[in-house]
Amino acid sequence: MDDSVNKLIQLFDIKYGSKGYDNKSFLDKGNMPLIASQGVDNGVFGFFDVPEKYKRIITVPRTGSIGYAFVQLEGCNATDDCMVLLPKSEMTDEYLFYIATIIRNQRWRYNYGRKITPKRLAQLDVKTPTEFTAPLNFASISKLLIPKQREVKDIEYGVDTKEFEIGQFFKIKKGKYHSVNELEEGEVPLISCSEFDEGIAGFYDIPDDHTEMGKITVAYDGRPLTANFHQYKFAAYDNVGILEPKVSMKTTTLLFTILLLNNERWRYNYGRKCYKQKLEKLKIDFPIDKNGNINEKYIEMLFKSRDLFGIIKN
Repeated sequence: MDDSVNKLIQLFDIKYGSKGYDNKSFLDKGNMPLIASQGVDNGVFGFFDVPEKYKRIITVPRTGSIGYAFVQLEGCNATDDCMVLLPKSEMTDEYLFYIATIIRNQRWRYNYGRKITPKRLAQLDVKTPTEFTAPLNFASISKLLIPKQREVKDIEYGVDTKEFEIGQFFKIKKGKYHSVNELEEGEVPLISCSEFDEGIAGFYDIPDDHTEMGKITVAYDGRPLTANFHQYKFAAYDNVGILEPKVSMKTTTLLFTILLLNNERWRYNYGRKCYKQKLEKLKIDFPIDKNGNINEKYIEMLFKSRDLFGIIKN
């Protein structure tokens, strides 16, 4: 291979994933990993009865967790809300992970106003396989990176529970920003649909009347229903839902609500999103007291019995 090659497009064919998997609710469960726009679990949305289409590739989400590149060493399929990088020649595991790392390090260049595309990704400067030297050997750990199926289990409380609709306790509105092109850098975190860093896409100079505090955010895009709690002043993109309690709630109750929402993410995907109307009707189980109300004292006890609560509280 020519050592002078230094653009990604000269080493990989860059395409979108398979079409037809937008609505995964129609897919049957199976053993094939389906890669989508998640930024966790190697990008695997779930395991379905779909054909194997790719192997030894790199996948890059173009929505949701934009730019979080993953190496797929085993057979898989991928939706078209991520890009697939197909090596033009045989490459080592180490080199594939090197390319994925380079892409991840550049993800700050992309957001919902400037999405990542094959054309933009194609011009990324990289070392060629002959120029690349790896200080690590992935052979001993590569098996740990193979996606594994996980079973979603209901939470067992040990007390009475009751289903409540989210809309019973929260007023839901969307964020105010569609793009950051006109914003200057500042100190207010702007919340996106990313699964990482509490969804923070960057820090900007945002007026107080466009900010919130002490509320829950829920992603509508990316991995829908990803929820975070922000005890600090923040702003949000317009594809992010903001949950404002209708009544006074303990911080532990808000944190517990996040756990319950995130436990329901499997119900939604990029083709089956959870916007305001669905979110208001979404039912989740809360522990209740003898009067049938949310048992906030019990929830607080659960959190205080965990070492993590001291970190959250501070």
